[in-house]
Amino acid sequence: MRHVYLDTEFDPRNPTLTGLLSIGLTDDTFPAADYYAVNTDADLHALVDHSFIPDHVLPHLPVKVTRWSDGTVADIAWDTDHPDYEQHGRSAAQIADEVAAYFPGDTEPELLADWGKDDIGYLHRLFGNDWNRMPPGVPRIFTDLEVWRRQLGAPLPVLQRDEIGDVHHALADARYNRAFHTHLLDFQKEQEVAVGVLAQCLHTVQSQRPNWETLPGPQRQHHLNAARALLARYEIRPRRQASA
Repeated sequence: MRHVYLDTEFDPRNPTLTGLLSIGLTDDTFPAADYYAVNTDADLHALVDHSFIPDHVLPHLPVKVTRWSDGTVADIAWDTDHPDYEQHGRSAAQIADEVAAYFPGDTEPELLADWGKDDIGYLHRLFGNDWNRMPPGVPRIFTDLEVWRRQLGAPLPVLQRDEIGDVHHALADARYNRAFHTHLLDFQKEQEVAVGVLAQCLHTVQSQRPNWETLPGPQRQHHLNAARALLARYEIRPRRQASA
């Protein structure tokens, strides 16, 4: 199954499409299929008094920020001479068409995002939050990487930003989500019970026969086959030991 990674930058106070600033998508194909767009329908003036976006998100967007003498933001406008404006600037309607093309066919890929409730909300808002209007290939649900990380008990990934780009740039953060997913898959693999270990556990709980080392070959193979079948069907990990 194709995996697609999503990130958006947005004004959290504005749940409409004028609150969407940019969107980034990438996937796990090789070479990866990247998509990045800046929403020229965004309400830039509404961001003047925001405590975070002007300093952390707007430096990655093709905008001009005018400040008062005390450093507070006076005005924000599109920088139409910026190369990113011409290359990535799109109306919300254009973004919807291009995002629809990014998800061709009738099969939804698995969509993943980090703290992604708002991200998928803006994705669906491109299509009026109307699943009947939304192309069938656009994912209706997503996997939240942070929720999954906590369920696994995994540490946060340690990634070099020069490998994936700046934080709070939608495409760079989508690439971060891909690396985050790989990190969680690797952690999950490390936690899996080995076939041989599970086979020995099955032998221990099912019989009072001699220990594993002296078990006849056919019986040992029987337990190994049973262990492989269980691991293929279920997620089996070691039980965590309670801390003292």
